[in-house]
Amino acid sequence: MLSRKVFSLFAIGYLLLAINCSPPPVENIYRKHGIFPGGINVPVAFLVNEWAGKAKVMGSAWLIDGGNGVLFSAKHVVDAFLNDRIELGGSECKIFLYGRVYDCVVARVPPLRDAVVLKLTSPFNSSELPKPYKIATEKVKIGDKLFIQGLHPHPKEIRDANEREGFKDTVMPIFRTFYELRAGNECVDTEIVFDSLEAKVVELGLHIKIDDQGDSPMDKLKYDANSYFRVETSRNHKFSFGGLSGGVAVRLNKDGEPEAVGIVTAERPVILDYDENGDLVSPCGMPPMVSNTMMITPIESVADETEYARRMR
Repeated sequence: MLSRKVFSLFAIGYLLLAINCSPPPVENIYRKHGIFPGGINVPVAFLVNEWAGKAKVMGSAWLIDGGNGVLFSAKHVVDAFLNDRIELGGSECKIFLYGRVYDCVVARVPPLRDAVVLKLTSPFNSSELPKPYKIATEKVKIGDKLFIQGLHPHPKEIRDANEREGFKDTVMPIFRTFYELRAGNECVDTEIVFDSLEAKVVELGLHIKIDDQGDSPMDKLKYDANSYFRVETSRNHKFSFGGLSGGVAVRLNKDGEPEAVGIVTAERPVILDYDENGDLVSPCGMPPMVSNTMMITPIESVADETEYARRMR
């Protein structure tokens, strides 16, 4: 999603300012031990591409059923990862999952789909990983109820508004602990939140252009080969879904078990929403927005990558 770069640039710039103005740093126990507080037992991860230890690009990822430390994400999230491997010391790809932080590499990229297979490279115990979601065997239908899950930065203003409406965000203080970011102005106090947004399938078989997709023969081939289904969330997200790219669309099967039906790919641009006074500006300067529409890559369209992931060890 387009908005992910905005959050990344903010994080990098603020960290540089904090380092220049602060006393000599104290050892960061979170980075030293590869942990973070607030991890929850879901197979959904925060994905970060670092540059010199600072968050550069952020997205979401999720564990694939049958794989051993293998995850799905969206290709456009990891396009900044140099070639198909992480360079600059080999630890720039980070997976934040269930309270632990792992290094990862790009293992496989399909030529046309907006999907990517990631592999954990840090030592891990399979029994300590969350149980992956099963891969759905039936396609979604219009009207299906889903949950869109991923992790991304929420401004404090949004977190406060959600709490007032009875939807308290599940905050994971990764910025404050692992990256040691401090905001002097609470209006820009941004932190990572786990979103599980109720949504409904409203349209199938959509062909859309993603981001800056052009008109080259390869772009045309991708456009023709890819179709998506559109979902609308039951409540207004209030700002961009940026950072949920690579997350998972989950549906409960007939036995009440969660199963993955797609990969979060794109959003409809947010719409400015005027308040009752016709005013666009809120106290912290963030204009009210309507953000409730996403495009999802169907899981059946990446069946080859799913099988590849299941064979990886």
